[in-house]
Amino acid sequence: MQRIALKGAVSFFGGETGMKKHPYDAGEAPVGAANISVELAHGIHNGWVVGAISALVLLVGAVAGLATGDGIGFVINLLAAVACAGLAYGVYRRSRVAAVALLLLFLALWLGSLIRFGNFAGVLVEVIRLMFAVMLYQAMKACFLWHRSQKQGCS
Repeated sequence: MQRIALKGAVSFFGGETGMKKHPYDAGEAPVGAANISVELAHGIHNGWVVGAISALVLLVGAVAGLATGDGIGFVINLLAAVACAGLAYGVYRRSRVAAVALLLLFLALWLGSLIRFGNFAGVLVEVIRLMFAVMLYQAMKACFLWHRSQKQGCS
């Protein structure tokens, strides 16, 4: 009876089959700067996309305020939209200050809407807001970690 040894297989007695690894086989990805940079890039990407979506929603709110004749609401929403768009661009450029400011602005606007309207906007809206806040926190953390890796010369 002839035995066929499979590459990387374990024999019946618990030891390796003794086959050598081929030099051109793909190995496990090294844990290093490349993997860290990809994870940080995803966090930063999510942050500036959330900032851009928030700016767009605030701009729609500003136009709705203008259509209903709410002048002060139009001005506040327009300024917040411009600030969100600028800070989203700052997160895109990996600015730590912009990431922190965008998270704080988002939380302040969330708190302001709770105070202004006196209650939650609905379960779905609050879940989306919570997801946005988590993504902005991850973007802030990714910006800080990216700058730390740049300072250490990993990337």
